[in-house]
Amino acid sequence: MLPNSERLCVRPHRFALPLLIMFFTAELAMPAENSSLEDGMRQLAERVATIPNFHGSVRLEVHQDANFAAATGTGWKETFQQELEKGHITVTDEANAPPLRISLAETPTQVVLSASTRIGDREEVRIVALNRALLPATALPVASVRLERQLVFASADRIVDASSLWNDSEGGLALLVYRNSELTALKLDASGAVKQSVSLAAANPHATRDPRGELTSRGVGAEVLLPGKSCEFSWSGASDLKCRMAKTTAKSWRNTTFLLSPCDGSGWKLEANGADWTAADLLQVVPEAASRKESGALLSEFPGPVVSMNGEQNPGSALVVTRNLRTGNDEVYKITLACGN
Repeated sequence: MLPNSERLCVRPHRFALPLLIMFFTAELAMPAENSSLEDGMRQLAERVATIPNFHGSVRLEVHQDANFAAATGTGWKETFQQELEKGHITVTDEANAPPLRISLAETPTQVVLSASTRIGDREEVRIVALNRALLPATALPVASVRLERQLVFASADRIVDASSLWNDSEGGLALLVYRNSELTALKLDASGAVKQSVSLAAANPHATRDPRGELTSRGVGAEVLLPGKSCEFSWSGASDLKCRMAKTTAKSWRNTTFLLSPCDGSGWKLEANGADWTAADLLQVVPEAASRKESGALLSEFPGPVVSMNGEQNPGSALVVTRNLRTGNDEVYKITLACGN
C-alpha cells in the first residue's frame, strides 16, 4: 500500500561539519521534550560540562542563520553561559582561550543545537534536537511543514505529462500519453475515468525511447509543447488541432516548479534528477530563499525515475509523473505541502 504522507528527512547544517572530523567523540540527545530554546540550551550546557578534561575558560563561537538569529534573539546565550558556570566552565572574550563552537540549525521538524570543541587530538561534539511542535511559534523562524503525496492515477500507457483540472467543475486530470504508439491527450474526471480523448497524430510526433512533451490545461482546451512545435486543441475534437513551429530551447520547456507553503507563504522548489531510467528517483523539495537552503529539505523517494513535474495550475500542489520500475506502470502523484509534523 502506497503511503499518502512522508516524513521529513534532515539535511545537516553547514556549521555542523565538526561531526565529520575523523577523530571525534559525539553524544547525541534524542529530540528533547523541551518547551523553549532556553530549556534546550540548559540541556546542551549540561552535556558540555560532562566532556572529560574540559574545564577553565572558553571562547564562544556562535553560528546560526541570520533569519534564525533575528527570530530567536540572544536570551539563550545567557542561559547557556549560566549553566556552563555551574560546571566550572567560564566564558571569556580572550582571543587565546580555546573555542567552544555553538551551532543553531533549523530543519522542518527540529531545531538542532550543537556544541563542539577540541580536546587534545580529538573533537568532542554534543547535540540536542528539539521538537519544533513543542516550541512556541514565536521562537520558530520557519513554520513547521511536511510533505504529503498521494497516488492519483496509474496506467500501462506511457505518461509524458500531467496537468491538473482543479479549476474545472468536475476536477480531474489532463494527461499526455502514448497509446498504441500514438500521442494522445486524455481528460479524466475526479475518479480517474477517461471522459474525452484527443489524438495528436496530426502533429506528427514520433515515438521515442525518451519522449518529451508538456501539457497545459486551458479550460475548454489545452496546449501541448513538443520538440520543435507548439499545438493547441479543444477537447471537443482533434479537428481543432492547430500547430505552429516553435524553437524548443532549454528556456522553452517548463521552468522550475515551486510550491507555496500554507504555513507562512514561503516558496519551496521541486528538484529531481530523472536522468537514470533504471533507478528509483529522489524528489527534493527545498526552501526557495537562499538564506534557508541549509535549513533542510523534504525528501520523498519514488519507485522509479521522475518523468515530469507540473505545478502551474495550483501553487499549493504539483503533479509528479514517475515510472514504477516494479510494476512497469506509469504513475501520477499529487504533491502537497502541509503544516505541522
